Amino acid sequence: MTSPAELYSVLQFFLNWGWIITPIVLFFVWRDLWLKWVQKEHSATLNWVTLELKIPNVVERTPKVMEQVFGGLHGMKSKVNLIEKWWQGKFQYHISLEIVGLEGSAHFFIHTPEKYKKVIHSQIYAQYKDAELSEVKDYTIRLPADIPNEEYDIWGTELMFTKDDAYPIRTYRFFEEPSTEKKYIDPLASLVELLGELGHGEYIFTQCLIRPVGTEWQKEGQYLIDKLIGKKEAKRQSSGIFEEVFQFFYDLAMAIFAPPKTPQEEKAQEKSTPETLMQHLPPGMKDVVAALEESISKHGFESVIRIMYVARRDVFSSGNIAALMGAFKQFSTYNLNGFKPNDNVTTSIDYFFKKTRELLRGKRLYQWMRERSFKDIWSRKRMILNTEELATVYHVPSVVLEVPTLEKIMAKKSEPPAGLLTI
Repeated sequence: MTSPAELYSVLQFFLNWGWIITPIVLFFVWRDLWLKWVQKEHSATLNWVTLELKIPNVVERTPKVMEQVFGGLHGMKSKVNLIEKWWQGKFQYHISLEIVGLEGSAHFFIHTPEKYKKVIHSQIYAQYKDAELSEVKDYTIRLPADIPNEEYDIWGTELMFTKDDAYPIRTYRFFEEPSTEKKYIDPLASLVELLGELGHGEYIFTQCLIRPVGTEWQKEGQYLIDKLIGKKEAKRQSSGIFEEVFQFFYDLAMAIFAPPKTPQEEKAQEKSTPETLMQHLPPGMKDVVAALEESISKHGFESVIRIMYVARRDVFSSGNIAALMGAFKQFSTYNLNGFKPNDNVTTSIDYFFKKTRELLRGKRLYQWMRERSFKDIWSRKRMILNTEELATVYHVPSVVLEVPTLEKIMAKKSEPPAGLLTI
């Protein structure tokens, strides 16, 4: 139990030093509120469009070409200076890659700021010349804005990694089957099949919100590799001046209890300790290190994957929830990475005011889906997906002939004949 003397000491401290601490705290609070306000004002000026990707009857290209598309889209990364950030509210824009099931028909959408429309067109048509990308109305207007309600129920979540960002998921290359007639088993086959089996009044929404990032995550991944192989002087990339100051005083304090070694001792330790322990690692761990090195060699996108099942209450089926989660579980491996639901966002809750909390979470998540929300909040766990991982979870599928409900182009485009007269 705290004594009155201790409480008095704390109170006396704030009376003596509060005039210094309080303005600093208020400044940081005001700074964050100001940034949110100017960014909200800037967001209101953006014009968003929804593009539907329709694909030809026959797709003979693997998801690897979609990796080239995302490599080109990484050029969306823009640099924002201090004036643009704090005064004009500018920030790095994102796009939303969406695979949607609307009462039994499967659709591929891209929701994007209008300024990115041309670059998306050029990248898609460069790899899929027979595809069709057209601007359509936002499909979310087909449903009420206040779900869940008396007519519709909802289940949804946002996915998060099971390990650090640098660990790759099971990508499309692991689905290749060169010994069979098909060149590979399409990783989206189960999801597209599920969307095609939805009945009247049933909807499934999957959104992958992405925006390009720099090399910070790759430096963090390199630090992870150095630790795994036991590299000497493995050092984490500093995240800012405060961390560097803390590390300086930490090293200074440790030097008091651990005196520096003599040059002879340092030389003896260098001779006895190899540069790395790579040659002593078991084969499985060497494979993990190789996978990490390949993963961080590609461009990265900060990402949020949101999945949702909405249906009328009389046809709502929990089996569709299990099938939807299974479509993303196939990308998981035990020794590398995978997806799991974010329990802080998921609409299913086990304890304490269960119905009320599930209702509030459902309404919040449904609103995020309609807004394509990418806001920085404590409950949201963003991931870094590289171009190969993105091409795995969003690409033009090769199973269009097996799913007749998938929107596709019935006639193949062809070039006009040579010598055609024009007016």
